Amino acid sequence: MEGPLTVRQISSSTYKDRNEEYKRQFIHLPDTEKLLADYACALQRDILLQGRLYLSENWLCFHSNIFRWETTISIALKNITFITKEKTARLIPNAIQITTEGEKFFFTSFGARDRSYINIFRLWQNALLDKSLTRQEFWQLLQQNYGTELGLNAEEMENLSLSIEDNVQSRNPERSSLDDCGERDEKLSKSISFTRESINRVSETESADGNPSKAELGREEAQNEKQVIKSPSLTSEKRLRRVPSKPPDLNKNEYLSLDKSSTSDSVDEENISEKDLHGRLYVNRVYHISAEKMFELLFTTSRFMQKFTSSRNIIDVVSTPWNVEPGGNQLRNMTYTIILNNPLTGKCTTATEKQTLYKESRESQFYMIDSEVLTHDVPYHDYFYTLNRYYIIPCSKQKCRLRVSTDLKYRKQPWAIIKSLIEKNSWSSLEDYFKQLESDLLMEESLLSQSIEDPGKLSGLRRRRRTFNRTAETVPKLSSQRSSGDGLDTKGDITGKKKETESYNTVLIVVMSIFLLLLVLLNVTLFLKLSRIEYAAQSFYRLHLQEEKSLNLASDMVSSTENSQKHKDQAHRLKGVLRDSIVMLEELKSSLIMLQRTFDLLNKNKTGMAVES
Repeated sequence: MEGPLTVRQISSSTYKDRNEEYKRQFIHLPDTEKLLADYACALQRDILLQGRLYLSENWLCFHSNIFRWETTISIALKNITFITKEKTARLIPNAIQITTEGEKFFFTSFGARDRSYINIFRLWQNALLDKSLTRQEFWQLLQQNYGTELGLNAEEMENLSLSIEDNVQSRNPERSSLDDCGERDEKLSKSISFTRESINRVSETESADGNPSKAELGREEAQNEKQVIKSPSLTSEKRLRRVPSKPPDLNKNEYLSLDKSSTSDSVDEENISEKDLHGRLYVNRVYHISAEKMFELLFTTSRFMQKFTSSRNIIDVVSTPWNVEPGGNQLRNMTYTIILNNPLTGKCTTATEKQTLYKESRESQFYMIDSEVLTHDVPYHDYFYTLNRYYIIPCSKQKCRLRVSTDLKYRKQPWAIIKSLIEKNSWSSLEDYFKQLESDLLMEESLLSQSIEDPGKLSGLRRRRRTFNRTAETVPKLSSQRSSGDGLDTKGDITGKKKETESYNTVLIVVMSIFLLLLVLLNVTLFLKLSRIEYAAQSFYRLHLQEEKSLNLASDMVSSTENSQKHKDQAHRLKGVLRDSIVMLEELKSSLIMLQRTFDLLNKNKTGMAVES
């Protein structure tokens, strides 16, 4: 099944930069602490302190620097008592609350709250169990959070690997004393019980929304209680010597060997890897879940799949039972509706899924299932479909490996641009889908392993949850083992609590309304003040323009007076020059007349002499 299309966000900073920043800001931590993940978030105090949360194998640290107002917090993972998912302002699911024995820390504004919670929860479990990360697990976490480009050269990579190995060898996995064991078991039981209570609340909410009914949950609980009663009780000596079960494996590429008793009938994983689809391998992890249980979780109408599809905004799921085909394979068809957030593809799309369990699969040995998914209301849906191949390989009675590969198949070849668009959106959607499936399976694995480890505590939790379920409106009748007086008292207590909660919610709504009204009044006052300031500024600007105009007029008048005086002087000078020119011209005229008379006399004398001769 496919979820809505998402856009993957990639951080620009490398692991080397973040690790140097981590060492620089938390110099009091030992040198053996290596950064595993960091998240941009905010710590809720009097104001929101925007900063970054750093996660190492044994420490959870936070640093914020707002206008040189620094806030630094370091929390040892062993000192944490509870880790819960929260909502900012009771609406936005982007917060995680860390609780220690004396303080609570509310971190909000996570970009990917669920993935961050899973990583913190897994490392917290390791710290409580005093279990260190192996080299493979360490590198797997780094690649999961920072990708393959860590920004380290070969020498730095080698030094980091050596320091990891030294840290693993120097750490003693044995318990030092029975007191330490009891203390860790107590912390684990607290965390597990709190996690179970939160899971129960989620399941009860889902049952109200139309998921598994309370009667079905009651039948499941009765069956589990029968199994718990059938199991032999542990003696006090065995309880003291009991070692808690291992946390979920962090290394999804770790191949665990099968038991000697089952090697003859097992399946070679190298041959199975050759049968993977040619697209991409999204899941390859060992879970502390039996192969039969894994098949039941993923390919039946289990409560796990109902919760998972609900979290993926998949509704109206209709599935057929497994039917045997003539060739020996088993077939199962599903139809459902996916709610989308992409405005280009519409609000929702219908999808059909055809699941095929091949006849080569053998119960208690391995399962091979192909899932062919076709979405009907997305652009170019008739061009392609998605093929997912699931392998469930048992590693032991309580362990199996889940291997999921995916490929895009084309019914007809589209243009290159359309093909690139289809592949980009499809791969991003599939990656987000299988990452969430992997993380949800880890949570289910943790719950299942703890139910096997602490059956007494589990049955007590189930009894408490049934007591709460009886107080709802659509509950069945009280069992004959409980007296009517106890049921009425319980119902009265729950009714009183509901009234207190409703009154508290009413008071909260009134306080928030008053607060919003005050904010509106403050905004109106601020708007009026700003309008007055703007009016004063405009008045000042007009006055300034008038002063500039008057100054310009005065300067123009002065300049015009000076120009007229200059013109008069120039005209007077020009008149004098003209007078002098006239006098000189008259003198020139008189001299020319005298010269002409002289020439005339000379001509007369010449003619008289010529006559006389």
